[in-house]
Amino acid sequence: MPRSNWPIVVGGCHRSGTSLVRRLLDAHPRIHCGPEITFFRDFYGDYFEDPLRHLRFTTTARSILAEDELFEILGRAFVALHERAAQIAGKARWADKNPANVLYVDCWQRLLGDRWLFVHVVRNPLDTLASMQEARFPLTFPADFDGLIDFYRRYTEAGLEFGDRESDRYHRVVYEQLCQSPDETLAALMTWLDESLDPRQLTLAHTRHAAGLEDPKIVQTTGIHRESVGRGLSVLTEAEAQAVWARTADLWARAGSAGSPRHATSSG
Repeated sequence: MPRSNWPIVVGGCHRSGTSLVRRLLDAHPRIHCGPEITFFRDFYGDYFEDPLRHLRFTTTARSILAEDELFEILGRAFVALHERAAQIAGKARWADKNPANVLYVDCWQRLLGDRWLFVHVVRNPLDTLASMQEARFPLTFPADFDGLIDFYRRYTEAGLEFGDRESDRYHRVVYEQLCQSPDETLAALMTWLDESLDPRQLTLAHTRHAAGLEDPKIVQTTGIHRESVGRGLSVLTEAEAQAVWARTADLWARAGSAGSPRHATSSG
């Protein structure tokens, strides 16, 4: 399979812009990128305080099959699902968007070998934490603020570590740069994916909204805008903002530049 047809995996901390990138990719005539499919999260029971964990399909299936064998069978079905969806949409390539993909790069490696590309979406920690605090997803986010900061670090570090190991298959999209320079940022991403930028990717008002697990705000979005850039300082208290920055400034110094580790440029 040529690199131009390799699957695309999109991940990053929740509330960092992965849903926007999903929509931009899906608007391309060659790429199918639907709403989230929680395969890995369900398979490993990666939820906070899930009272139904013992009743989940993948939990009960372990009673008749070892985990490695179960992963092989269900993983093949997961990939086949993406392939069929792309085929039905009349597209040559598929992409999977899920913030938690940053935690499961080794699983993607098991499923696809070296023939897949990773798009890591990052966002300023102040804005990300403000959005996470407002969203309050009890099965996904820890309840305490320090836990949210730990959550941001875990997800962001995981993506950066993959980039350090596999720079040829890693591209970083900075949310702020995407909002402020959408043409340039999206064109760079598409070139790295061996695709051409399609004008329809910049006019989301005319793209379809597939039903499914999705950030509810993105459904109302008709284009790339800057309204959420810098809002963290107006949402977080001064003490919260100082706590976030004290524990994430070093990480943002690494993450806040676009591209691959081999051709990243400083964003300040």
